[in-house]
Formats: sequence, structure tokens, C-alpha cells
Amino acid sequence: MLTRLRRGPTRAIGTIAVLATLTVACQSADQGPLQAATGGVLRVGVTGDLGRLESLNPMATNLFGSWLARQMVYPSLIQLNGADVKPAWAESWTASSDGRTYTFKLKKGAWSDGKPLTSDDALWTAEIILKHKDGAAGLVASALDGVKSVAAPDPDTFVVTYADPLPPTALSSLAYFSVLPKHVWSSHTGNGGKDLMSFHPEDKLPMVSGGPFTVTEFNPNGTTIFEPNKGYYGEPPKVDAVGLEVFENAEGLARALKSGDTLAWGYTDGPAIAKSVEGSKGVTIQRTPAQAVAMLNINTNPKKKDHPELKDVKVREAMSLAIDRKELIEVELNGFGQPGRSILVPSQDSYVPGTIAADAFDPVRANAILDELGHKRGADGIRVAKDGSRMEYELVVWELGRVAEILQKNLKAVGIALKPEITEEYTATVAAPDGKYLDFNLAFSYWSYLEPDPSLSLRIYMCDAWGSTNFAGYCDPKYDKLYAQQRVTLDVAERKTMIAQMQQMVLRDARATLPLYHPDGVHVISAKWAGIEPLRYGADLWTRARRNEG
Repeated sequence: MLTRLRRGPTRAIGTIAVLATLTVACQSADQGPLQAATGGVLRVGVTGDLGRLESLNPMATNLFGSWLARQMVYPSLIQLNGADVKPAWAESWTASSDGRTYTFKLKKGAWSDGKPLTSDDALWTAEIILKHKDGAAGLVASALDGVKSVAAPDPDTFVVTYADPLPPTALSSLAYFSVLPKHVWSSHTGNGGKDLMSFHPEDKLPMVSGGPFTVTEFNPNGTTIFEPNKGYYGEPPKVDAVGLEVFENAEGLARALKSGDTLAWGYTDGPAIAKSVEGSKGVTIQRTPAQAVAMLNINTNPKKKDHPELKDVKVREAMSLAIDRKELIEVELNGFGQPGRSILVPSQDSYVPGTIAADAFDPVRANAILDELGHKRGADGIRVAKDGSRMEYELVVWELGRVAEILQKNLKAVGIALKPEITEEYTATVAAPDGKYLDFNLAFSYWSYLEPDPSLSLRIYMCDAWGSTNFAGYCDPKYDKLYAQQRVTLDVAERKTMIAQMQQMVLRDARATLPLYHPDGVHVISAKWAGIEPLRYGADLWTRARRNEG
């Protein structure tokens, strides 16, 4: 999914930490090898409001805590290990010769209340999502992007048919298809589907779960307890319980790491936390390919009347050359990142052509371009466009952070002024008025994509994404046509050529967005726990974790 987690334009953000139970003895590096052991409580920390576990209803919340929880409590057909699609509830699957129909053979399992888990649950969930994809199920609908129909020919078989051929890598979206218990949820579909969003399954505990764990205690601002589901269809958990604990801020999580009882893998807060614990005993810092990109979007709507100079691709190029991406990485990410290269992320790097590279930091060239275009500096050093308007632009952000300050400084050096516009209604502000993109000039956005396939990363710049995920007002029917073609192209080389063309259109022909940086995945690993594999998404991430003894 276009993940998936968002505050304004931000997805999949927050930091998680796994804290060993207090009964586990401390083990230093010179005490010899450690042996795996079962039992114990895996305490998982999340930071800030983006990590809070607001609800266990996947249709009601997109915050990071929810994404952690749904891996533990809801069945999924498949799961991910990096770019590899792995079995989950489905033990195997086959594809039709035309690449449109996938048939999944399901493992035997049960919901935590003893009711059988069958393909009928998957059928009901999928049909509800497809029916309400433009409404109540909007947060989860992209998991079934392109699905035409579903079927359950018998209790252990589930069939998904796509409208067009589906490249095998695009199957990864199904990892985010959370199957709901029909016998619990079917009475909450009223009010045109709106009741789906208002239902809170955590209100009745223990929660009915079909994943490896069920919830026995729920506290969105404290600790939520997950205990093993005896009816789980897969490998049983090796821990007695998981505790999802909310930390007020990154500093509190860092202190827990330093206490010696923690291991963590992180997202946007990861670099800061890793920096603070660097050199501490009993932990190592690991990096994984970045799954996120921060971008400076420029309004490309040709109908926008003011600041016509912003429609000039050469002006946008000059702005990009004026940005010191190295400084952004050092200040914002503590050095744990890469210069922004594409709208795709480094974990999708095989789809980024060699012709697309990060723009160099070259303020001399940036000034020369703006001089050549005739945009002269005023008495205060800020340029005046050829139509007489001052080159001063609002920058839509959801908070005034260090990135905005650096962008202000960099662009002022070439005669462009930025005025941060802080808003809690980010999407509405960017798309104003009424989804027409006639007001905003520049907007900072941050996206994280968990899936290895690039389709959803590319989709945000389509015409039909206006008013939702498109933060540049970009719309080109040729781009949309290429998107539709690559989505159904099974030949890998041919598909990569199309995806390269799409990146060229957005990043070079239009320069609708300027990639700023890609934050590395940063993981703090403690010697007290084994089996932690940060690149996994799905039940195995939690069932493989185990204590070390030695």
C-alpha cells in the first residue's frame, strides 16, 4: 500500500522499539554466545502521536501503531520479506495464464473465539472494501487496487480476479489486505457503510483475532497487551506476550534504549534515536534500504493565475540546484540518509533508471539560470519576476521544522523567499479551493512505501489523485496512460522502460516535485533478542522474535 501511515502527507512514520522483559538477564559481548529461548514479554515502543494505537479498526485509523497491531491480529493472504512475497494464511497460490486470476490455497485456522477461519471471511472483507472503496474503506482500498472480483469456491480456497493482468511483483499489495471476522463485523455495515469506520473491536476484550496474537488489554496512550491466539494457522509465537507501549517522545524511547533492555527498528525518528545511543554497550545499529522520500512539490496546475514564473521548468531546476541535500541529511537525519533522487524510494531502486540522479548542490548555476531568465534581484536581495511580482512563495507544511528552515536559507541565497504556512488540514490547503489547486505555491511532503512494487508510488501523481494524494497539482493524460500500461505489463524490461518514462516526465520534463532526501531504515538491535528481521512485514516479524539466553 501507499503507506501507509499519514499525518498530512506523511506515511509510515514513527519509531518502534522492542523492549526485553525485565526478567531477562543482561548479557554483555564477552559472556560468550547466546542461545535462543522461548517465553518472555516483547515490549514494543512507539513514539509520538503518529505511533499511537488509536483503534484496532483498520478502516478508522492510518497511524503507525495501527499498522503494527494489524500484523499481529488480522490474517493476511501473504506477507513480505523485503522485496520477496511469502506465504501467510495462503500456503500456496497459482496464477492464470493471462495473469488476471490468482487462486490461493488457505491453511486451516480459527478465530480466537473458536469460530472457524475460512475463505468466506476473506470474501466478505474484500467485497465490503470494494463496495466502499471511495468511502468508509478508503484507507485500506489500495490493497485491492485493480481487483475486479473475488470468490470463495470452498472454505480453503480464495480467488482474486484483476481487471487487467497483474505483474507478479504487484501482488505485494495483498500483504496489506487484513481479513476481518465476518461474524463480528457484519452487523456494523449500516449508514451507507459509515458504521464500518465507527466500530471499535477493541471495546470488547479479548478481541476476536485470527492472527498470531489477540488483544487482552487496550490503552491507546499506555500499553496494549497482545497474547497468543491458540487457533492461529501458522508458526506459534515464541513469546508469552507483546506489549505495545506509547512513549511520549523520541527522547523517552532513547532513554529506554540506553537502559540496556531495548532493541528498536525505526522510521523517521530512527536516525535521531540511533545517534543518541551510538556507542552504547550491547546494541548495534543497522541500516536497511530507505523506504521513504521527502519532497518539495511545486504547483504545476496551468490554470493557476499568480506567480506564472513557477510554471517555468528552468525556474524549478534553479530551485532544485539551490538546495543543499547534504545539509538536509546531516541536520534532519543525523547523516542516516541519501540525497533525494526519485519519486520512488531506494528499496524500489531497480525501477529507477541511471538517467535519474539527485541534483547537485550548485547555487552558482542556480543564480545564473535565474539571471538568464530575467528575474532580477530587488533591493532586499529577493528577485522580482518579469511580470513584476516578488518571488516570495508560501510553503505548506504541517509543522515548522529544520527542513523548512534549511529550504528558506538555501532559496534565499538565490533570491527566492519562502514563507512557511503551517496547517493541520494539509490536503485541503494544498488542493484549495475545492480540489482545484489554484492557491498553493510550494508544499513539503513525506511518503513511505513499504511494498517493493512501484505502482502505488507512481499513482500519487495521476490526474484522479487530485484532492487526495497529489500534492503538486500535476496532471498529464500521457502519464496516466503509461501508468495504466505498466500496471498490466508482464514483461519486466518493458515495464521498467515505461516506469522510467514516467519518472522522466515528473522529475525532468515538468519538475513537478523536487526529491529532497531518502531517510535510511535505522535499526538498533540488542543482544538480548534474536529473530528480529526488520525487513519483514507480516505475522512472521512477530512470531520469530525470541529471547536470548547464555
